Amino acid sequence: MKVCGITRPEDLKFVMEAGADAFGMVIGFPRSPRNLTVEAAKRLAMEAAGGPMPITVLNGSQPRLVEEVCSVVEPHGVQLYGPGDPTLLRSMGVNLLIRPVSINTEQPLDGYDLVLLDQSHGSGRPIDLEAAARFVKTSRLPVIVSGGLGPENVAEIVRRLRPFGVDASSGVESSPGIKDGVKVKAFVSRAREAHVF
Repeated sequence: MKVCGITRPEDLKFVMEAGADAFGMVIGFPRSPRNLTVEAAKRLAMEAAGGPMPITVLNGSQPRLVEEVCSVVEPHGVQLYGPGDPTLLRSMGVNLLIRPVSINTEQPLDGYDLVLLDQSHGSGRPIDLEAAARFVKTSRLPVIVSGGLGPENVAEIVRRLRPFGVDASSGVESSPGIKDGVKVKAFVSRAREAHVF
């Protein structure tokens, strides 16, 4: 389970207390209410040491920023939008590479570990369950499902799709960029319970 768009230490605390596996930090997307500076992301990653994995959400069309983030923040993983060289990211110490994809778009996946089925792009728009189920079954890489997920629907999605993981952002917020501790805890616990066969 990943909770994305963490912007504040108190929100990271919610994620840690809930027992999520990873948390996402958005960098280089200035129009997003969840966008962070490199230094703010570094502070959050340091606070999470020994806890959930820090994953940076980056735009590969900004190679200098990608390099700076990998050097300064030292994330466990990178969720890379746009162009990018997985080999280069590995050489910068990134352990886990996630490629966001949409159902109908072919993306080069060589060098990536996971795909993130992203139909929402942070808008909270619900996923198409039938199309997502077909995608999960046919994907050659493990799939993280995202888009419109929250405490109210994550259990059904996990049971129906059996993805590698699930990812929520706006669905566990009280306002854009601000996480709701009760929703975060419920999202993680319901996803974990539904994952048990």
